[in-house]
Amino acid sequence: MINSIVVSAKAKLHTLPCTTLKKALFISAFFIGFLPSSVSANSLYCPSRHITQTAAVRYVHDGDTLKLNNNTKIRLLGIDTPELARQHQATQPFAQQAKRALQKLVEQNQDHVGLVGGIEKFDKYHRRLAHLYLSNGDSIQAHLLRLGLATAYTTPPNIRLNRCYQQAEAFARQQKLGIWSLPQYQIKSLPQLTKKDSGFRRIKGRISRAYPTKNGFWIVLGNKLRIQIRQRDLVYFKPQELQQLIGKSIQIRGWLHPNKRGFYMNLRHPDNFSVKQR
Repeated sequence: MINSIVVSAKAKLHTLPCTTLKKALFISAFFIGFLPSSVSANSLYCPSRHITQTAAVRYVHDGDTLKLNNNTKIRLLGIDTPELARQHQATQPFAQQAKRALQKLVEQNQDHVGLVGGIEKFDKYHRRLAHLYLSNGDSIQAHLLRLGLATAYTTPPNIRLNRCYQQAEAFARQQKLGIWSLPQYQIKSLPQLTKKDSGFRRIKGRISRAYPTKNGFWIVLGNKLRIQIRQRDLVYFKPQELQQLIGKSIQIRGWLHPNKRGFYMNLRHPDNFSVKQR
């Protein structure tokens, strides 16, 4: 079983740059070889025993979106991959590699995928939201995460595999694979932020204010970053604990937006931030 996984990993990694490929292969083989007896090798790829549908794939649009033969567009749940060029935005680093990796996974699965839909079934672009699987039950999302070609991001109410996806990302992040080798994916402190910083970022800072409003809850880091938890997402937090965060240092991940007051970020779930323990 372990040998078959390593062989499969080699086939799925060959689209990466040579140095990243060699590093990923070595790390994967080493890591699998020294797994604790309580962890199965297959569990590293967030397998599912309850795939509700199998469908043929027409084409892969990018690293986290594809279209089925019946013209349904699928957005992969729980992850985000770098963006391809669009309008005035250039292709982001590793976007092409993420797309090719997804294409390869689909091709090796005879152009079919297994699907398990989310609680929230469609996104604002009317794409169907789903976890995707290979014929052996492996999560396609987990493969992309472990290659360092995607970030894990918990978006409620679709939180079923959030912990497993976080573990898959952590493997790539610890080994600096793919996007985790890039400066913009490293943790930044508030003084390091400039107006050029936007998109997915990991930020650390000290909370200066935390207060409820009629629309949700606000957290302010220093005087530079305002973080909103909208009313619909407050059910996943404990407001009384949020107010006790003033003066504490946190790390937060999400999409950073520059504005006149500094920066704005939307916080959807507790998975996306952590309090620094003294």
